[in-house]
Amino acid sequence: MEQPGRIDDDDDEFRPDVEGLRAIAVIAVILFHARIARFAGGFVGVDVFFVLSGFLITRLLLREVASTGTISLPRFWARRARRLLPASCVVVVVTVIASQVLLSPIAQRPLATDAVAAGGFVINFVFAARLGDYFASQLGRTPSPLLHFWSLAVEEQFYLFWPLALLGLHRRPRRYRRLVTVMMIVVAIASFVTCVWMTRTHPTGAFYLLPARMWELAVGGLVAVAGPAWRLVSPTARAIAAWVGVAGVATAVVTFDSSVAFPGSAALLPVLGTALIIVSGGPDAASFAPIAVLRHQSLQWIGRRSYAIYLWHWPALVLAEAKWGPLSLAQRFMAIAVAIGLAAMSLRLVEDPVRHSTWVASSPRRGLALGASLCATVLVVGAISLALPRRLDAGTVAAAPNLGLVTPTSTTIPAGGLPTAVGGRATPALPLTAADLPGLLAANKVVLEQGLTTTAVPSNMRPSLAKLFDDRPAVYGDGCVAIGVDDHLNPCRYGNTSSSIKIVLFGDSHAAQWFPPLQTIAARNGFELIVLAKGGCPAATVSIPTATLARTCPIWRDKAVQFIASEHPDLIIVTGSRHYPNTDQEWQTGFATTLGRLKGLSPRLLVLGDNPASRADPATCLSAHLTDVGACDNTRAKAIESGKLDAERTVAAQDGARFVDTSDWLCTDTQCPVIIGDILMFRDINHLTTIAAEWFTPMIDAVVMPYLHGT
Repeated sequence: MEQPGRIDDDDDEFRPDVEGLRAIAVIAVILFHARIARFAGGFVGVDVFFVLSGFLITRLLLREVASTGTISLPRFWARRARRLLPASCVVVVVTVIASQVLLSPIAQRPLATDAVAAGGFVINFVFAARLGDYFASQLGRTPSPLLHFWSLAVEEQFYLFWPLALLGLHRRPRRYRRLVTVMMIVVAIASFVTCVWMTRTHPTGAFYLLPARMWELAVGGLVAVAGPAWRLVSPTARAIAAWVGVAGVATAVVTFDSSVAFPGSAALLPVLGTALIIVSGGPDAASFAPIAVLRHQSLQWIGRRSYAIYLWHWPALVLAEAKWGPLSLAQRFMAIAVAIGLAAMSLRLVEDPVRHSTWVASSPRRGLALGASLCATVLVVGAISLALPRRLDAGTVAAAPNLGLVTPTSTTIPAGGLPTAVGGRATPALPLTAADLPGLLAANKVVLEQGLTTTAVPSNMRPSLAKLFDDRPAVYGDGCVAIGVDDHLNPCRYGNTSSSIKIVLFGDSHAAQWFPPLQTIAARNGFELIVLAKGGCPAATVSIPTATLARTCPIWRDKAVQFIASEHPDLIIVTGSRHYPNTDQEWQTGFATTLGRLKGLSPRLLVLGDNPASRADPATCLSAHLTDVGACDNTRAKAIESGKLDAERTVAAQDGARFVDTSDWLCTDTQCPVIIGDILMFRDINHLTTIAAEWFTPMIDAVVMPYLHGT
């Protein structure tokens, strides 16, 4: 990000209001990342940065055209390299090195990938492809310590494009400013329309990619190109408008959160607010304009170091939390204080020496060579880290778990549940009944207790930690699970699609995780299984705190209910995650609403209670405790959220549905193991692995088949 308020080393017009604005922007971002609830919209500080960068860079380029008649691209890019790359290179290298000690081995490889992408200015594309949502990316698994580099990549891409656009218009000097203005307006409008459209259809791309963010930088450019026109407005009027802008930015910081569809049209508030503040500044600013506050010495000090503070604060927070667990508020501010100290050091020891080096500045070639060297350094460090061998198991071999039960057909139930075929031929159905369930659970409890004695991550663990991120039931590959922006129903049919017996599995991603055992049972018994699933969309009719899902989930849920009504299934299995920020009473009311809509659509309703959760992300925890698996086991008290389970149990009883609690399937009386035998139970904090779901096939069988046949 362009920094600081002085637009170039040889520019004599210093804008203290711009410097102060940068301080306000970075403070807002830090408070957001520190999870201070009253500043949940602090992420708009990046939008303030974008507008400031568009303003400063455009003003610099316009002055160069006015004084020389052209734009020297090598000189421009060399200046940007001197300004931005020394500090960012140091932060990336230090972060990668520190991660070898502070991050779990499983998290070090994606960080190395991020470092390589940062060196190539394309890290925003990596996050747009990898992450489902910016806010969700900061939850669950350890977020990337380089996540904040996405905004730097956007600006670096802007610096490649913007001078070329302005240079292409310089051949008509008499009409140059008018042509530049028209070009910027066209770019701003086109980008804003793209932003609004992508926020609705591709929200992750809208957040991370330049086409949806370009308009924010272009607004800053318009403020710069229209500078003479602003001076025709009285300082008093501009000051009043600026305070309106301050109110707009402040409103966004304190009222926006993850429920706001962002950037979209919501970004107009901080972007236009920032533009109004800039317009009020300059040497003729009114005495009561925001500059009176923004020029305060404390804000000037922070603004001077804002770029470095921005670079250092996020790695400090992420790495500290990855090493020592969730940080208290005091600890978060301590990490931020460390980041500010590092920022002050890097400004003095890295940024200023390079920026003020007359030898480097004397030749664009030297500046470009410096930039290329720094980028190469980041690429090499990232590549070396990527190539480092990382041990993800303890070298021991574990036996597959076994329920040790003999069914009435004298077939021992193996790990992974009931087999669907032996020697290519379907096996006969095992006549499990509801009376078999207590025995199954008793045998399973023995396996769970044995799992609690596991100390080492086995080398034959299924799935391995290296393959865990790719572990998904087949319904994902078949396109059956709708994503956040998708409000279309994607029903998938399995088993015997011509069967007269139909079972519908309905819910969110926690419903999708039960597909493997249900598919096995459907195939063995010759009935049809229909899957209706949407990630992040609970079956319960409750509010959802993310803007995209708040819009698409109710539509999808209505379509699902209508579809079920048209299918007349023999059994509806309703299940889903309990990890939504709704109160138990809200959950009970919402679940009652949905179950009330379903109970007349099938003679049988089965509510499968949500599974207990893992203590922590298993990949992160186990890779850091290869010989101490017990550190990753969870306690039953923490794993089970009884409030929502009790709410579902109550509603099921009222509506004549059958409720099944899965708590004892994964937990003993006191603890819940993360590994049983050679099976890893969780693929993340609350989703079962595919093999773990298959392990529970006998339990699902003993629940579903008797109920389906009226017992």
